[in-house]
Amino acid sequence: MFAFSSSLKTGVLTACAAACLAVAAPAAAQDPLLDDFKTLCVTGDGSAAAAASSITAQGGWSPLDPAMFGAEAPFENLKAWMRAGGGGFQLAMTGDMSEPMEGMGSMEMNMGVCALGAQPGDYAALNRAISTWVGSGPQPDLSVDGNTGFLFALENGQVKPVDPGMTEEEIGLRMLSSGDLRMVMTTDQGGVVMVMYMVPKVQ
Repeated sequence: MFAFSSSLKTGVLTACAAACLAVAAPAAAQDPLLDDFKTLCVTGDGSAAAAASSITAQGGWSPLDPAMFGAEAPFENLKAWMRAGGGGFQLAMTGDMSEPMEGMGSMEMNMGVCALGAQPGDYAALNRAISTWVGSGPQPDLSVDGNTGFLFALENGQVKPVDPGMTEEEIGLRMLSSGDLRMVMTTDQGGVVMVMYMVPKVQ
């Protein structure tokens, strides 16, 4: 099983806490988080530069100082922004992360990450929408520690479903070798719904 470390969850919590302190967010209907996520993270295939360009073009985003996350920063090379809207706020982050792969010796998965969070948000509705989008339900081996993980193949810019019954070894080997798999992770931390797009860096 991919050993997604507690630092990711803790870092997301830190980010959410920082955003909550910065914005007073009354209850409101959910924003179309998945559509915004596709625009920000998926269109550029997780590229941090593409996400930054999209944020600049959209306007309304304020940069957050990565130093505010301290040792709890969820990603390396972290960049973060937030904006108010929809009766709450959105939080965007890009960076890099490495995760040890259980059962595969000392091998690690190096990934680029583009993430978008929203408060308020509907976690169950988001996961249903992602299942429809990628053409399959959550991957059991990626859904751990309060996260829900989805997997799909990206072929010529098109989303293609993959076998939801892939073993953890099959997932790991394919992500390390082919470069076509993409991972989407979701989490709900204190009412802040986060969705993360993860692009493996082929070894």
